[in-house]
Amino acid sequence: MGIINVLDTKTANAIKAGEVIERPVSVVKELFDNAVDSRATRITVEFSGGGIAFIRVTDNGVGMDSEDARKAFLIHATSKLSKIDDILSLTTMGFRGEALASIAACSDVTLVTGQSEGIATRITYEDGNYTGSESCNAAAGTTVEVRHLFANYPARYKFLKKDSTEGMYITGIIEKLAVVNPSISVKLVKDSEVQFTTPGTGSMLDAVYAVYGKQTANALIPVDYHMESYTLSGFCGNTSYVRGNRGLQCIYVNERVIRSKTITAAIDEAYKNAVMKNRFPVCFLKIDCAPGSVDVNVHPQKAEVRFENDSTVFRLVCNGIRDALNGSGQAGFDFLGAQNNGKDGDNISREPVSNAGTQIRMDVHKLTNSPSRISDSDFRASGSVAGDSASASKLLKILSAFKPNPDEISRETQRSYTEDPVTVKPDVNEADDRNSAERIIESEDTDDDISLLRKADFVGFLFTTYMIFQSESDVFFVDQHAAHERILYEKYMAKMKPGTKPDDIESLLVPQIVPVSAQDYAFISDHIDDFADNGFEIELLGDREIALRTMPFGTKSSPATVFEQIMDDLKKDVPAKSQIWYALMQTTACKAAIRAGEVITREEALSLVDSMTRLDDPYHCAHGRPTFFRISRRDFEKNFRRIV
Repeated sequence: MGIINVLDTKTANAIKAGEVIERPVSVVKELFDNAVDSRATRITVEFSGGGIAFIRVTDNGVGMDSEDARKAFLIHATSKLSKIDDILSLTTMGFRGEALASIAACSDVTLVTGQSEGIATRITYEDGNYTGSESCNAAAGTTVEVRHLFANYPARYKFLKKDSTEGMYITGIIEKLAVVNPSISVKLVKDSEVQFTTPGTGSMLDAVYAVYGKQTANALIPVDYHMESYTLSGFCGNTSYVRGNRGLQCIYVNERVIRSKTITAAIDEAYKNAVMKNRFPVCFLKIDCAPGSVDVNVHPQKAEVRFENDSTVFRLVCNGIRDALNGSGQAGFDFLGAQNNGKDGDNISREPVSNAGTQIRMDVHKLTNSPSRISDSDFRASGSVAGDSASASKLLKILSAFKPNPDEISRETQRSYTEDPVTVKPDVNEADDRNSAERIIESEDTDDDISLLRKADFVGFLFTTYMIFQSESDVFFVDQHAAHERILYEKYMAKMKPGTKPDDIESLLVPQIVPVSAQDYAFISDHIDDFADNGFEIELLGDREIALRTMPFGTKSSPATVFEQIMDDLKKDVPAKSQIWYALMQTTACKAAIRAGEVITREEALSLVDSMTRLDDPYHCAHGRPTFFRISRRDFEKNFRRIV
């Protein structure tokens, strides 16, 4: 007698439910996707008890007749496709026909659906068993009510988390779905309390404003970028609005919420050196492409996709964000750490955004020849950058030509680089609150932060660390260490490419013998060629000792001490093999720069700021910290209550 059994429908559905319905949020997402596919313009999601006790999703879509309503609970019953080839041209959220069958297998379900007002069908299931169907009076559309999830499956139930945690998961996914469906008015009700309602105006920014609030909406920069058959749209956050996790990095592919390591890596690359370590910018990014160029059938919950060309997607996202950041407006920070968006911080306009992906190019001669009261005298040979227009233009050309080998890097880390033009950002003005969350970014004939700083008068030093400059209506506080670090970093970037040596290596008269740990010795041994490429000539002496013979840049500190600090930094966040070049460059610039608390002269301060204002990115140090803050006269007057 054979030992292979053909499972009955109830058992098969229960097993399938284990793949599709992992927790309450899986139920909500499947029902929401069905509502979107029904061409609904209003969707209401209600839940209580973390979604374990009760879930109800109501829409005003096309609904179903009584025959289709009964078929909908059969396994693999779907209106989205009829043959496997259809999946290559799929434009709907759902397609497998598993959702209702899987949900009914592990809960009590009531479905009410109709195609016209007052004529509807009610179907009920309990613990996977069909219990009845009847006609009823209801509005056009569909309502699905789910109760007692996993009540008869204790093995699955025990793996659920607290109600509050499960509820948090539901809220999180509905927030993301509401943003990517701005033409649908989405209402979320938790434990009988409305959490949010989106207006359904078709504007993603309006949806973000309704879901995440004014602060998040005002920190966003429009993205519009095209590459081959892919289109990137949505918003990326400015460099000063960051979070401690990736919770607000929302990625959508053909309107579908997904996770993607490729896209996450591209976001990190686009913001590299502009945000602090372990801080994550906000993004709401939509990728639109032909259905045949992405496989959506690779994950049980459809949470992941497979792209036909990962490299193209990486470059699309990375270059698209860089393009948006370069053309967006101010990149500086105000006194409280928020992005400085104009002269009057109280008037940020939220008019409709118009963005065709164009850039406003920097007039280098206007920048470098603008009236300045800052001296061009060099503050020290190791850190100064030529102050004349020709040298600044030459530096910018060198920087724009800098391009590591993308093929070599992308094989290991999916990083790529492009030759982006240098851009300036127009001002953004803030207006009074309105229901619309839209803003307009428009070019104005006003000076940006850098131009204002170049014209400012030197006032003095604060805490032997911060240089103070004053213009007509603003005060600037410049971090001497961060500014010098950025100067050295860009000088290093301009003169070097991976695999070449810097031209300003300092040979030590007496080699420095540095004892290191076994772990450090192994690290140095593995990367000794990378150290040599960056100006560190190191001899391995054995017995966990090395001889340091050369160093890039000059430093007042002991070379051995500086090298130990560099090793400490590298160990905190060990870089990938292809990224060791950048990590060394950042850390070396940091350790060779003027220190906080180090006394410098007025002339050195003037030259330092003059050099900084001519950089490709004068706003951040090599590690992403701000180099200066700007406080307006209006801010002082408001704080002293001279104006209200």
